Amino acid sequence: MLIKPQLPNDYDGYTVSIGYVRALLEYVEHCGHAAEKICTSKQLSEIRETPSSSRFPVSDWHALMATAESLLADPCLALTMSEHLKPWNIGLVGFMTMTSSTLQEVGKVSCRYHHLLNDLESVQGALHGDQFTLSIHQVTPLTDPRITLLTTGAWAWQARLLTGKPNLVFDVNFVFSSPGREEQFARVFGGKTRFNQSNNALMGPLSYLNLPVVQQEPSLNRILHQQAEQQVDQHAMSSGSFLARLENLLALQMGEKEVSLVALADALDMAPRTLQSRLETVGLTFRDVVDRVRKNLALKYLNDSRLSLFQIALMLGFANQTSFHHAFKRWTGQPPGEFRRIR
Repeated sequence: MLIKPQLPNDYDGYTVSIGYVRALLEYVEHCGHAAEKICTSKQLSEIRETPSSSRFPVSDWHALMATAESLLADPCLALTMSEHLKPWNIGLVGFMTMTSSTLQEVGKVSCRYHHLLNDLESVQGALHGDQFTLSIHQVTPLTDPRITLLTTGAWAWQARLLTGKPNLVFDVNFVFSSPGREEQFARVFGGKTRFNQSNNALMGPLSYLNLPVVQQEPSLNRILHQQAEQQVDQHAMSSGSFLARLENLLALQMGEKEVSLVALADALDMAPRTLQSRLETVGLTFRDVVDRVRKNLALKYLNDSRLSLFQIALMLGFANQTSFHHAFKRWTGQPPGEFRRIR
């Protein structure tokens, strides 16, 4: 049995692309069932009329997925559904992949804009010898096998679709235990599937990155990139969730002064005890949030070769470079210097 994610209340403030929801409804109908079997007529109408750039609460998506898993008797529905999640289902990000020049450019789109699809994951690419890796990093303490399976499965299927190469083979790692459906995983990925690993990742031969995308449109792709950057800005500005506000404040204050729960509570115009309680309701501690913001900023700063590791450590509020080194290795399994070298 697949590990279930935490209770829906733990997802307060987190969202997925409306495309995830529409893909689920389309798959239920593809299986011969009315979409109303997993949602109300009112919900269905709202979902279909919502703009493709809209977001949908993660907790509500999980509720729909759980109902559909029961209806279809498929505990690995997210993996099954990944084959039916086409680029056009996920709006702007999908169209960007369709118009990219090579599979390597598709990977760059996934790394840069994945948070427009869901804000539980970030994606990093790396090259190791004759192999490339796309790693999924949970940007929350939540464990979400459904979204991880949908993400990795969709990567494999869409790589084949975009290049016109149906026989591409990928290895994959998962942090959770095997749900016991080996044939299904073999069909989706084709290569080795490893469970109980230290991270979630998709791996393939380096040669795949040079495969051309069948429908590449460079001029259109440039326009889509501009639109995506605007959507990134809009998403950041419009996100009024408690966690987003807290993280934005932390990012602004990081490195300038000692970050404390009391100071953040004051900036949010609430009592420290109230802030602590709000964090507890989503399964987080103040230290968890500080760690999360530091990690995301570290990944961003390490892409800037002008910044030394010492400067990054100070910008993140660490007392010294050694403390940053230990923290980054805890977050990613790699020292920051090594992570930067293989980028």
